[in-house]
Amino acid sequence: MDSDDLPRYPFEDFRGELPTRLLAMVRDEPVSRVRLPDGRPAWLVVGYDEVCTVLSDARFVRHVGEIGTDGGAGTDADAGARGDIGTDAPDVGGQCPVTGRVRDLAMNGPAHASLRRLAARAFAARRMEAYRPRVQRIADDLLDEMVAKGQPGDLISSLVFPLPAMVVCEVLGIPAEDRERFNVWIADITALTAYGTAEAAEAMGELRAYLADRLAAKRAAPGDDLFSSWLATQAEDDTLSDEEIVGLAVGVLIGGREINSISTGIRALFQHPEQLARLRAQPELLPSAVEEILRYTSVSPMFLVQTALADVELGGQPIRAGDAVMAVPWAANRHPETFPGPDTFDVARPHNPHLTFGHGPHFCLGAALGRLQVEIAIGTLLRRFPNLAPAVDLDRLPWRHERINCGIAEFPVTW
Repeated sequence: MDSDDLPRYPFEDFRGELPTRLLAMVRDEPVSRVRLPDGRPAWLVVGYDEVCTVLSDARFVRHVGEIGTDGGAGTDADAGARGDIGTDAPDVGGQCPVTGRVRDLAMNGPAHASLRRLAARAFAARRMEAYRPRVQRIADDLLDEMVAKGQPGDLISSLVFPLPAMVVCEVLGIPAEDRERFNVWIADITALTAYGTAEAAEAMGELRAYLADRLAAKRAAPGDDLFSSWLATQAEDDTLSDEEIVGLAVGVLIGGREINSISTGIRALFQHPEQLARLRAQPELLPSAVEEILRYTSVSPMFLVQTALADVELGGQPIRAGDAVMAVPWAANRHPETFPGPDTFDVARPHNPHLTFGHGPHFCLGAALGRLQVEIAIGTLLRRFPNLAPAVDLDRLPWRHERINCGIAEFPVTW
């Protein structure tokens, strides 16, 4: 197909559902050529095995601009799957002055692997589970405030937006009085139009400077937070630099400030009242329901664009070195051979190897904390509000289109 004739992707405006055309391609056309919104031709990869390959094979890299002998790359990442918590976040400049090579989680090869090994200790599932009482307290307080304001309440402004922002500051040990400053910094950094702008670079510089000060404070007075955990790791392995710890904290703040699966999960439960009733009747299904929400729902048809380093045959298609490749995990999550009845929402699905948190060396470090927040938020909503219902038709929910991870802008509910 001539490059001028390539179909434009995404195929339609995103309103919460993956296009029928895209879902058919998961089965029939797992690798195809499209033209991205920025005009680039790219390979669209939607088959389950093919997406796994792109996300794990060293021949596909996240950014080819600074590839060195280790296969490392400059910073470019997905900020966590679906806008859910992660530590691989975009860096738009404003870095602290550094000496030597500074690793970040958007790199590839040994540089990425060595940093990830050191960073991962702070994200162990058992450690994240220890935050459950704090996350529960935050969720309860937020819902108390929603109730006090009266019906209808907006799930987004009352819970979905503030919960992860407060939790990520909690796990980083950020004082409550400083948290509002992050809203401005993060908004300037993550807006769809921000990449490469002076405003974004200035915001990133201010954010990094603040986090460097917090690191110094934690070195003087350690606590039960990620900074303190990374400093303990640094004491055992001095290859972990202060600059790298600050970079990890930036990733946590950006990647972990949105947990869109909370709102899309509630939306999916409202769309499938029989599944909602089953979950209410069997609350022990909540962990599997969370996994199904992560598999079934999506907040965007887009994902990170990678580059092929070598000629590769994928899904029967000849991908050439230098080609742009976009693998879409949420499309692969509908693959019929991997997920029987892939378009059925089943809160008791027994086997659910979804790719929502990624796959391979860049699998989301914050997955355990992300799951915890979705489970607590949805479980608390269903427990506290037995008559929870949407206050508007679900088809009328507004979606944000100013960002790559769209998300629901407002979600009015009654109880």
